Amino acid sequence: MRKQIILSKQVMMPYNHIVRDVFLVLLTMTAIGIALSGILHKATATFNPFLPAITAPVSASTQPLGELGKIPAKTGNSSKEIKVTAPASVTVQPLDELGKILAKTANANRTLIVTALNWAWAEPSTMIDLFLKSFLIGEGTEELLQNLLIVALDAKAYNRCLEIHPHCYSLKTRGVDFSGEKTYMSDDYLKMMWTRLAFLGDVLRRGYNIIFSDTDIVWLRNPIGRLQADADIQITCDNYNGDPFSVKNEANTGYMYIHSNELTISFYRHWYLSRRMFPEMKEQDVFNILKFSAGFRRKGMKFVFLDTKYFGGFCERSNDLKDAYTMHANCCRGLKAKLVDLRYTLEDWSHYKNLPLNETGTSIRWRLPNACRNSWFL
Repeated sequence: MRKQIILSKQVMMPYNHIVRDVFLVLLTMTAIGIALSGILHKATATFNPFLPAITAPVSASTQPLGELGKIPAKTGNSSKEIKVTAPASVTVQPLDELGKILAKTANANRTLIVTALNWAWAEPSTMIDLFLKSFLIGEGTEELLQNLLIVALDAKAYNRCLEIHPHCYSLKTRGVDFSGEKTYMSDDYLKMMWTRLAFLGDVLRRGYNIIFSDTDIVWLRNPIGRLQADADIQITCDNYNGDPFSVKNEANTGYMYIHSNELTISFYRHWYLSRRMFPEMKEQDVFNILKFSAGFRRKGMKFVFLDTKYFGGFCERSNDLKDAYTMHANCCRGLKAKLVDLRYTLEDWSHYKNLPLNETGTSIRWRLPNACRNSWFL
């Protein structure tokens, strides 16, 4: 019997060693995994603006969006207050440089207009001057300049901004020079588009609502009265099919209103991280893929596509100047062509505004954007 017990222990001993060794391996792998997780989290926080931050609840309240620029929102002949709900939470952090400029630029409802540009678009007598001029000659738009933040993507653009506008922010991107004109769909162009999207996500996460506008959009009328009160995101289209809720509309991310809340912050995080799955695509094209996904529908956002009758562009314009709120130099390649046709747009708008009161305005039509049409064949 004693011999049998000894023999049994000798037989079981290798198995005990195996169990012990497996346990030690698993314990070691777990420790390594925890360490790597901490390192990766710390590294990611350096460049990913969408990582969760410490937040504190803010009591829900509503403020009229029409207060932007102190211009009442109007629809038709009657005034209309557009209400938006304040973000459920706002990131608690010290007021860094961006925090200070956002607080200075936004209105009482934490809403601001944002545009972004590099030196090629900031040079004198180029895109930024046309953009600002449109606010000065538009209807009810000049006051909106006090809520406009110009984001400069390089030092030269930032210095020019300081000369012509009170609210400027320098967005530094390590190892990238964004100053020159970026060829459409080049590597630097794609980096610039995704950098811009990351910045907007950061602003949303800080609890600010955004009206984002490309700089190649001229503002002809105050758009507040045309925005829906309860939408999470509203976006323009290259082509509009008549249904503001149809994902079949071809979205253009050059002009958007984004209400800062948990839904939109989560969506922007998902959108930005999706660049890894589509490394050779710009953010607009990726969005036009994401909108068809089941995950997009499950996010529960109220997403509105804006009618090109009011928010048009060279792809699809308003037929009548009396309907136009903005005009976008889309469906156009290159800075030179955009400048030519946008200058014609502002000239047509000025002629329309200077018509005698007894004329209907039917004699003024938009000139065809021929420079932009021909830009694709150069």
